[in-house]
Amino acid sequence: MATQTPSRDRDAGADRGPGADRDLTAEELTAEDLPAHSRLLLRMGRLRLDAADVATIRALAGRPDLDWGAFLEAAARHKMLPLIGRHVDRHRLDRKDGDLPGFPYPWVFTGAYLANRTRNQGLSDEFGRVFAELSAAGLRFAVRKGFSLGEGEYRDPALRRIADLDVLLAREDAPAAHEVLVRLGYIQGKVAEDGDRIEPYNRQTQAFWKMNLSNQLPYRKPGGRPDITDFNVDICHDIFQKKSGISASAAELLDRAVPTVLCGAPAFEPAPDDRLLDLCSHLHKEATSLHFIEDHQDLQLSKFLDLALVAGACDDDAWQGFLKRVSSVGAEQIVYYALHFTAALYPQAVPAHVLDALRPEDTEYLEMYGSLDGQTARWEQPFLQRLFNTARHTAGTVSNVPLQ
Repeated sequence: MATQTPSRDRDAGADRGPGADRDLTAEELTAEDLPAHSRLLLRMGRLRLDAADVATIRALAGRPDLDWGAFLEAAARHKMLPLIGRHVDRHRLDRKDGDLPGFPYPWVFTGAYLANRTRNQGLSDEFGRVFAELSAAGLRFAVRKGFSLGEGEYRDPALRRIADLDVLLAREDAPAAHEVLVRLGYIQGKVAEDGDRIEPYNRQTQAFWKMNLSNQLPYRKPGGRPDITDFNVDICHDIFQKKSGISASAAELLDRAVPTVLCGAPAFEPAPDDRLLDLCSHLHKEATSLHFIEDHQDLQLSKFLDLALVAGACDDDAWQGFLKRVSSVGAEQIVYYALHFTAALYPQAVPAHVLDALRPEDTEYLEMYGSLDGQTARWEQPFLQRLFNTARHTAGTVSNVPLQ
């Protein structure tokens, strides 16, 4: 089993606090040790801001050592630009407040919010048609993440950048769903280099997905507009990956799904405890898989905010039901991983007694990645440091995952 470890790079993108002369341990590092632009993003990465948040944001924005270029890059990488744009507008952060300056170039942030609203409306129009056609074909489906969160917890789809349509579908219904999507102009493939067409995946990719993943290969069709390169439908048959040894099949989840309206069309979404379980599994998969690490998609603040919003809405009864659900599928380690790191960023979202109930005896796996790829490795940097460290993607990670 190949094991490689990201190096401790003190310069290339590593976020370090003022005056730091060594790598901090996980126990020592806090948000206050991060540079100003990372601290500003953490403070703004909340659905709602109170007066104390706004005061802290203005103080950070007024610091002479704040790197606005680094802030903009981090906000885009963590998919937080639309949310920040609304904060800038609603809290008038573009204006001076006494001696404190306003945000520079506020149109960059508010423009991202408005552009995302237009883009997501285009996605909504298309995916509403997909829902209608799947229903007309008599197919059961449930919507994961995306618009379920945007129209649900966020209560404003423009706040969340949505990449694709994720749907749960029973494996035996895949052929019928294929016919529906082909009729709507979709094919299983990737966007060609010219950006104007979709080309089929090669046989190596098809074989890899069939053997290792719980999803169908993505269905895409050209978007035909600058803000939507393509429409992407991702069909999932199980919320856990095959190599995890855990299963919660789409057929089982669909039996528990609840009706809703999304994208202006009747649809279903997973039951509340299944929805939280799905978000935990999704976060863990992308945070620890080599493909997502190398594609710079492993750690994004937006994913933790998604989970924090759903978790934060749970009352004691909901948590008790969720713990039973986690135990029934044997997903304690995966769920603890996701909730542990979410609580590090959003402490109020996850009760301490829930973490205590889930915590395994051995927590060494929290600092590991690549296990499901058969190439286990350990992070050397603590979580908060690597969350904002762009160099982690080039410092010792391994490849050999064919997804092209």
